[in-house]
Amino acid sequence: MSLNFFETQRLGNIELIYFLNEKHASAQTWEFFTELIELIENIEKDDTIYSTIFAGKGNHFSAGLDFNDFLSHFGHLIGNDSKELYETIKIMQKGMNLMFGGKKIYIAAVSGSCIGSGLDFISACDLRFCSQDAIFSLKETQLGIAADLGSLQRLPFIIGFNNTRMLAFSSKNIDAKTAKQINLVNDVFDGKEQLISEVLKIVQSFTKNPTSALFATKQFINNLIKEIVNTQLDSIAQFNAKFLNIRDMQNNLPKIFKKEQ
Repeated sequence: MSLNFFETQRLGNIELIYFLNEKHASAQTWEFFTELIELIENIEKDDTIYSTIFAGKGNHFSAGLDFNDFLSHFGHLIGNDSKELYETIKIMQKGMNLMFGGKKIYIAAVSGSCIGSGLDFISACDLRFCSQDAIFSLKETQLGIAADLGSLQRLPFIIGFNNTRMLAFSSKNIDAKTAKQINLVNDVFDGKEQLISEVLKIVQSFTKNPTSALFATKQFINNLIKEIVNTQLDSIAQFNAKFLNIRDMQNNLPKIFKKEQ
């Protein structure tokens, strides 16, 4: 399997996967979404992999969707009530849905920024850990978008409805301490090196358990909300295919970058 956005490293029964595109803070290009599907499908088929840990190769976990890349591919579809845009959003959701619905255990190890669709991604993981420098935010509302890749559907069951509303309505940044307080992450570590080291130890401890019990436990927990999540992900894909406003996105994107600098 040839991958451009991901770098993989096998550590026993654990797959450690780094997001590339470091020059752009691991922003998610179209290539990210298409390769993620293939990557997760192969992991799910591989009986020698029990768990997968995701981390950013550079200083950041993910700056979220690469909007310039997205608009260059699909900008012409926005605002046209496009079936093609709906199908595009469904493809972008698919890799994360495969993680959430799969039998393997997926872990996010977050350092630096985890923004927008980066937050969508970690909400589809089974466990989340971060370093002290981690920053989380859901920027879509600020761009004039209802987040459509999983945050609005999964986060209420992770951090509660009120915390999800606050993140989504305000588009504000929260730090690692706050993320721990609202249960977005399971634990916080000093730096990226310690983060990866400690997460590996944690994952190794529970992958010693019988895989049949481990995988069944995940599935029975996620089955509690699976139908709700899938229904709502489809609904929001239909909504954004009709109502996304390219002017809002183009006008607000420079403002966000200017404010963050």
